[in-house]
Amino acid sequence: MPEHLTNRTLVAVHGNFASAAWWRDLVSRPPAGWQVLAPDLPGFAGTPHGGDVSIPAYADWLGDWIAERNLDRPVLLGHSLGGAVVLDLAARAPDRYRALVLAAGAPLTGLVTPEENYPVLEMLRGTPALLEMSLGALFPSGRPADFGAYVEDGGRMAATHYSGNARALSTWSVDPDRLAGLPVLVMGGELDALITPDMVRAQARALGVPATVQPGVGHGFPQEQPDVFRAALATFLDSLP
Repeated sequence: MPEHLTNRTLVAVHGNFASAAWWRDLVSRPPAGWQVLAPDLPGFAGTPHGGDVSIPAYADWLGDWIAERNLDRPVLLGHSLGGAVVLDLAARAPDRYRALVLAAGAPLTGLVTPEENYPVLEMLRGTPALLEMSLGALFPSGRPADFGAYVEDGGRMAATHYSGNARALSTWSVDPDRLAGLPVLVMGGELDALITPDMVRAQARALGVPATVQPGVGHGFPQEQPDVFRAALATFLDSLP
């Protein structure tokens, strides 16, 4: 990897039932002067997984992944569950990262899934039509061109993750004071029923930054309107010291 890019790298982390495929457009067309790298977290899209199903365990893995690539203070971007992962990692040593971008990131106090929803989560395993319908609902303004890859990768998620990730989010939290001084961009989608605009604004308030709520889009807003998302991201990256 060229040395000049190691300190201008954005690591994009996907959410639940997702994969690196969600970031293909951003990887291929990054903000000017930056490179974007996107891993598949353990147990997602066929990535091997043999440890705990927990946010701290995913953050451990991500920290090792970054270290193996000798990245110098990358910007961390997390979507949904990926937001919890990057928050957990950054809170351990904020000086190792240049900034955080939270795109419909999980609330700082965790996200509780009602018990009656767990059988539905398990039904998604081995029911491609139901998985496709559930993922499609995340893009109310229109499915991305590569939506088929999202469904395929979602179906390759480890069996432990269907209920396990929801349990992991319900027991996780992070202290915003541990992130003091770290530049943060907080974004969400106006039509997001999972990480609602109110949740996005509450997260931003706790972190002491403004919230950006994109109109007319849902939970998958970075993929629904990639050019709008990229422009907001570029503005934020250009503002970094």
